[in-house]
Amino acid sequence: MAELNMETALCGYLRTHHTGRRNAASSTTLEVVFHVKGAEIRKTVNALRCGGFPVCSDTAGYYYAQTLDEVNATVARLNGRITKIANAKNGLLASMELFSPAVCVDVSINISMRGGLSDGK
Repeated sequence: MAELNMETALCGYLRTHHTGRRNAASSTTLEVVFHVKGAEIRKTVNALRCGGFPVCSDTAGYYYAQTLDEVNATVARLNGRITKIANAKNGLLASMELFSPAVCVDVSINISMRGGLSDGK
């Protein structure tokens, strides 16, 4: 399916047949209905979310939100994923030290008092 048609079709299908968490559809179900792979479902769901459509997901599957709590739960799950991805990125950045030699720099500071105090202080 063309991208725009897939977005329209998936959004309409979820809204008509899978509104609310209790009516969630698994990725496998959506793959069969739309004759696409899971990656295409995820890409389309992401596009719908970016477009402001309340397409939610959890372990039960994908669904069109019925309540604000359902949207908030999906946002919380996404925030958890963002944190895990950021932690992985930071770990990889830290590992870069393994690939370059450490650089040691000696710093010397010389302090001189010119025309010091006459009373020895």
